[in-house]
Amino acid sequence: MYHHDFELLGHSLSIWNATFLAAALAGYVALRFAATAEPRLNFLALRYLASLYLMVLGAQLFAYAFDSNTSLRPPFGSGYASYYLSPLAGPKTLLGAIVVAPLAVAVAAIGSRLSLARALDVWTPALFVVTAGARIGCLLQGCCYGVRSDWAGISFPAGSPVYYEQLRAGLIAEGSPSLGVVPTQAIEAAFVSMIAMVAADQRRADRTDRRDGEAFTLAVAAYSVFRFAIEFVRGDMERGIYAALATSQWIALVVVAAAMAALRRRARA
Repeated sequence: MYHHDFELLGHSLSIWNATFLAAALAGYVALRFAATAEPRLNFLALRYLASLYLMVLGAQLFAYAFDSNTSLRPPFGSGYASYYLSPLAGPKTLLGAIVVAPLAVAVAAIGSRLSLARALDVWTPALFVVTAGARIGCLLQGCCYGVRSDWAGISFPAGSPVYYEQLRAGLIAEGSPSLGVVPTQAIEAAFVSMIAMVAADQRRADRTDRRDGEAFTLAVAAYSVFRFAIEFVRGDMERGIYAALATSQWIALVVVAAAMAALRRRARA
């Protein structure tokens, strides 16, 4: 794990942000592939950047609203504009990006004459490729880790978030690597990658059994169910907890309910 910053074009980037940039490039490749049958989607790179920007801001807003160590008010000395509009201003809650995705894609699809349901399907593989890459960034950074485990855990180096948490709890000595924790980041990255592959397969030109909006709805429902389950083995302290459930679990329940309602309406149509 590498927890130091990178220098890129005169800017200092955390390992998470550097990994996210690589994931964003991979997401664009996935979008290009999914959009091959959509000639109306001109200026695809600009549309992708617009959607990515809005989804990143959504993930950031959800972190401000629901993580335990953040606030909707910017810290002293920081203005509201930079706090809310800079994609590098704060931490990210990935479910926030998924919740904001319909709005982001609607904006990105303006002028394409593509229905929102179809546009969401086109964007789904890219959305989950980027999400998987973001979780790899979490693994490299040492955040969003799981509970303690000697038989299924991995250790993070000194300086990582899990190191500081365990040092504060008196579990390790200063300068020592962390005790083993479940690599929930890697598990989630693998699962989300599978969602991206399934969504990409549903966008194949020879698939005649698909219905617009179905790929996106099934993908976000699958991710939300998985996210609800894996939160039980998360061990990081940044998440907000309400009524014994993490805020991501409450959000996941809402997303699953909305997805199931959308699928039922589509089945009756």
